Amino acid sequence: MAPGKVEDVETPRDAIDIASTRAPNGFETGGEHGLNDHPNSLAEGKPKNWIPIAEHVLWKPTKKVKMISIGCGFSGLTMAQKIQNAYKMDDRVEHVMYEKNEDVGGTWFENRYPGVMCDVPAHIYTLLDIPNPDWPAFYATGGEIQEYLLKIKKQYNLDRDVVYNSKVTSAIWDEKEGKWHVKVNKNGEEIEDSCDILINGSGVLNAWSWPNIQGLHDFKGHLSHSADYKEWSKNQSFDGKRVAVIGNGSSAIQIVPELAKVASKLTNIVRIPTWISAPFAEDLSKAPGTNPKYTEEEKEEFRRNPQKLKDHRHELAHAFNHFYEALIEGSAANQEARRRTKELMEERLKGHPELAAKLIPEWSLGCRRLTPGNGYLETLTKDNVELLVGHIDKVTEKGIQMKDGTFQEYDAIVCATGFDVSFKPRWEMLGKDGRNLAKEWANDAQSYFSLCVSGYPNHFIFNGPAGPVGHGSLSAAIDWSANYILKWVDKVAREGIKSFDVKKSIQDDWNVWGDELLKRTVWASGCRSWYKNGTTDGRISALYPGSILHFKDLIENIRGEDFDITYHSKNQWSFLGDGFTQLEVDDGDLAYYLTC
Repeated sequence: MAPGKVEDVETPRDAIDIASTRAPNGFETGGEHGLNDHPNSLAEGKPKNWIPIAEHVLWKPTKKVKMISIGCGFSGLTMAQKIQNAYKMDDRVEHVMYEKNEDVGGTWFENRYPGVMCDVPAHIYTLLDIPNPDWPAFYATGGEIQEYLLKIKKQYNLDRDVVYNSKVTSAIWDEKEGKWHVKVNKNGEEIEDSCDILINGSGVLNAWSWPNIQGLHDFKGHLSHSADYKEWSKNQSFDGKRVAVIGNGSSAIQIVPELAKVASKLTNIVRIPTWISAPFAEDLSKAPGTNPKYTEEEKEEFRRNPQKLKDHRHELAHAFNHFYEALIEGSAANQEARRRTKELMEERLKGHPELAAKLIPEWSLGCRRLTPGNGYLETLTKDNVELLVGHIDKVTEKGIQMKDGTFQEYDAIVCATGFDVSFKPRWEMLGKDGRNLAKEWANDAQSYFSLCVSGYPNHFIFNGPAGPVGHGSLSAAIDWSANYILKWVDKVAREGIKSFDVKKSIQDDWNVWGDELLKRTVWASGCRSWYKNGTTDGRISALYPGSILHFKDLIENIRGEDFDITYHSKNQWSFLGDGFTQLEVDDGDLAYYLTC
């Protein structure tokens, strides 16, 4: 990060003419923004890329970079923490976050269904630099995670730059200005804004959709979707009711045990089997197979002794990050994980071989998102619970008819059927030459390291296509992504960059390489998965080709050589300034480089 602050810059007397010709964007540089009007630029014999010397030290930002972030879940809060506190970038960054909801939290604000829980151990599911010694148990519920996010928001003022109830509807790139023009629906009123850098932190699993089932909305009973938080906030009672839960993804696996406790009859309707694993890293808990509580003494020790908490988190992360080994098709780790998971499922379904036959897949462990589920398999063996494997033909006013002609009446239907996972932006997104990202990603989404897209300059995405979401803790990947983004932001501020756009050939090469690498993984085996945009044998567009630590190492450096870069000045070296460094101006230690 550059030393000093923008507001500390003084304009020398002999630079007043230059400052007076400053362009609207604020850069004291030449070329397209008017410094050719400087008297010296008219003298004969000067090269076309001649500019006057900018009277400031090396890398001194001369204006703030305006950033707009879309969404304020984990990604937005991580950015806020780094800009405001960790890296203290307020001297070079103006940050605005537009959040569609009335509070922060993203996924954890919106998902409130019964049993909602994170399958990552709680102590490694935080902002990396803000641990939480007060987690009640080894795994956290959705409500507990949201409580943590609200706590740190208040403690660190992380919503300082958030504009709530504001949904972005349009983002259009202006090549001449080097800016994004953004439209926002704020409480029903359209407002306009612009920025130098646009960040999509809205997440991929944020646009839930009803399943395409004939007659679904003709149903006269209670109909809900697992991700419809407004409906769950009504505290609808399922006591004594006949309930159908459609789906067997992570949401359904958490909902079924909870509703089965109160329903008179619960039917779980699924199309395909799925692997149900033990919770990740549960061997490091005090009681595998459960969700053990931390004692008050343990929590007090974590508060009193930060090193003890760090050691615990380190142990969890180290174990958790090993799992990629088990995602290589045919590897010894994969075979062992499959054997253990199959044994676990058979054990929990003991005495019900017909259920085991319906639920244990033939395809590789991990092909679909591996779903831990304490209590789900045991619930399916209860007298008031039925597993129905097949395809729904239609929904009527009173119930569900299957393709095989069977029909059952229900009082309530819960659709735990997931999200639109196409990665398409939920707003109009037009890049260079009017390119439309939603159209380009309609069938196959490609990116550069999951963070950028060629043809859409000055634009970043958290957890975009080919992101590290297949294993590991997503909060760690978000932290590393934020570091990468802010290195670019700092470079833009310090070097007078107007635009940066990843080269198409670079992006294409990386995707071709990644497609080949992914053939080695279980994700390429024969299952239908959102990793492959809902197909069985399509391209794996959602997942990073490599381990989460491979991702971290790759993005440690911004790899500027992979980008086409333009500058506000006609001479890109304007930022070199007057030949001095900030250290010299501050009369600092000018022999700092001597280490021995």
